[in-house]
Amino acid sequence: MSKLQTLLSLAAADALGAATEFKTPDAIRARYGESITTYQSGSVFGFAPGEATDDTQMTVATLLGYRKKDGLAGVLLGLREWLATGPPDVGGLTRAALRFNTVDGGVHAWADSGFQSAGNGGLMRIAAVWLGGFSGAELARESALVTALTHADPRPVFASVFFTAFLDELARGQEYRAAAEAALKVMDALDARRVMLDAELLGIETMEANHAFSKAEREARAQVRARVRSGLDGKITSQSGFVLDTLEAAIAHARADSWLECVEPAVLRGDDSDTVACVAGAIAGAKGLSVPEPLLADLRLGHTWAGWKRDWACTAHFPGLLA
Repeated sequence: MSKLQTLLSLAAADALGAATEFKTPDAIRARYGESITTYQSGSVFGFAPGEATDDTQMTVATLLGYRKKDGLAGVLLGLREWLATGPPDVGGLTRAALRFNTVDGGVHAWADSGFQSAGNGGLMRIAAVWLGGFSGAELARESALVTALTHADPRPVFASVFFTAFLDELARGQEYRAAAEAALKVMDALDARRVMLDAELLGIETMEANHAFSKAEREARAQVRARVRSGLDGKITSQSGFVLDTLEAAIAHARADSWLECVEPAVLRGDDSDTVACVAGAIAGAKGLSVPEPLLADLRLGHTWAGWKRDWACTAHFPGLLA
């Protein structure tokens, strides 16, 4: 398994799901039929067939941020450079957090939501931390921080810590359920609040958020644990933009043995299909499943910003991101 394979896999899955985002299963069947195995038109955000959405764009923006060699501040700058060029598809909490030019912007945005927002905008791009070369305890720590740049609620934070550890375990050849259980142990071992305090995402100016995180983190771990295990059993509550729905659904879909079997059901189910497909695609890539060759030739990102051009072929330019 190569990390390039995983990056291509999540991008292709994202692009396949772009056409069915926010549509119902009935509307998808009426327009596209019972199967979707090639890129289709019809994206609500105007993405052309083969163009990946904000999920992959932010994954790439994070990798470009790491190339600035300024740690978490570099990642924040990479994401802000992407946002500044007006991408058509941006989550509300992501937009609110990135308006702050400080690493604690996600904490402020969470506070402004009444400490309620727990969308999937961190999970959708967090594979970049593992792709960027982090491992072990540093992978867990960095996953928490990079998620909290935009999504500081403990549910997205712990979902991301689990997810990158899960990718790492799968890439090492671990069996699916065993990999998930090992990744849950990584999640349970991380003192995410201490990590955020040390990185100054939480502090004197965000004391209320510090208290809210401390109060909610135990239940958040339990919720992530429950949703991971229900996904392993094949349960799908929803494909909404709620982070735990996305995580559960992606885990359930990606139990399959072929790439299309991991991704196509997410595409056909609609709702936040591009994100669920993207997360499932990352899992499929880490498992060593290859994207069908016909989907690679046309794969692009649906936006231009600093460091990336919309017409660039992913197969040509992804290797440089991982060098």
